[in-house]
Amino acid sequence: MPATATIIKAFTTLKPREEWSFRDAGRSQTTAFTHDYHRYPAKFIPQIVRKLIEDYAPSGTQVVCDPFGGCGTTLVEAKMLGHKSIGFDINPVAKLITQTKTTAIKPKTLANTRNKFLKYYENAPSVSYNHHQRINYWFDEPTIQELDKIYFAIKKIKNHNVRRFFLCSFSHNLKNCSRWLMKSIKPTIDKEKTVPNPKESFLRHLDSMIKKNGQFYSTLAQSGYTNVSTKMYRRDSTKKFPIEQEMIDLVITSPPYVTSYEYADLHQLTLLWFGGDPKHFKKWHHFSNEFIDFRRNFIGTSSKNEKSGEFNSVIAEKIIDDLMQVERPLAVDVANYFLDMKKVFAEIHRVLKTGGKACIIIGNTSLRGVEILNAQVAAEQMQAAGFRKPVFIKREIPNKMITPYRDLESGKFTGKDNPSKVRAYEYEYVVVMDKV
Repeated sequence: MPATATIIKAFTTLKPREEWSFRDAGRSQTTAFTHDYHRYPAKFIPQIVRKLIEDYAPSGTQVVCDPFGGCGTTLVEAKMLGHKSIGFDINPVAKLITQTKTTAIKPKTLANTRNKFLKYYENAPSVSYNHHQRINYWFDEPTIQELDKIYFAIKKIKNHNVRRFFLCSFSHNLKNCSRWLMKSIKPTIDKEKTVPNPKESFLRHLDSMIKKNGQFYSTLAQSGYTNVSTKMYRRDSTKKFPIEQEMIDLVITSPPYVTSYEYADLHQLTLLWFGGDPKHFKKWHHFSNEFIDFRRNFIGTSSKNEKSGEFNSVIAEKIIDDLMQVERPLAVDVANYFLDMKKVFAEIHRVLKTGGKACIIIGNTSLRGVEILNAQVAAEQMQAAGFRKPVFIKREIPNKMITPYRDLESGKFTGKDNPSKVRAYEYEYVVVMDKV
């Protein structure tokens, strides 16, 4: 039977596996340790990563890689299990979050620095930074002045890792203190929003992070994994990875969902704020000042120019043909996504050791009535890249960490009150293949 037909049949007959639903994993487990440092869209729960590492890297020190590192879930779990890890993400905010989450700091150091921070804050002069003009769109003037004082006090912290820890809390707090509608993943103004006191809001989240760091530090110290290497790079994963071939034992990643999120938009407040401080955030001003160009580089964005090339997937070709009959721009977006993912799978194959495994967590969806079979396309593209011995796992998603509904017509995420809503991502798939 041809490979395409085999894949289609395998997915058609696939049943959800209960042990992969993690139905009993409550919020306290999914946000344990450093996993709740910073809000991040569509992040997978750490239980998935842990099970994959335990199943496919059960002993010895191995190297785990996540080409779409996001907020660092894979790298945190790898470190806690004693494995070295490497991650990439095109978003500098993702790099900042991941580096913070994977760095365990002595609890006493953070407690002492918190006290120093309060003194720095109280003695802060009347500072006024040269902010990006969009800052005034998202924040009122009194809030900006308060945030300036907090930012000034943070920059007085000398220890690099500790200063980054405080900056991560500051970044998380920006949405709280802005006019941004809290429940929205889109940049939407909430005219009725009551903005909290910036200092109180910042300290509340900082104290939560300090507590979680204490648990993280203690657990790593007890297991002897405190200094296990984790490296996070800002990289476009459609380009060549900065790794020699045959260096990675296990890849675990969840690619961005096609046309689902504008990831650059979601973190624009941090990009705008830190981008206005080129002395401490080198090159970040390029991301904020040239935001549209930066946004175009993201996989799954609708801002890219049309590309051409082979998909290495018969299923993908059929999807694009069907979308072309409905809406050409949407077809172009999805085609660009599949072309980008083809490059990523080729790079994953290159850097994996022979005998290594690639684990892709991905969901299918529907746009304009056309089924977008992302998992099946991934399976085809991986086989075309040289992967073999496929294992397909279907898991129900009982506890959603992303918006559960889409608009039936537009395919965009929507609220539960929309009469045209349909359930999005009720199931997702784990595609596991070997490099042989």
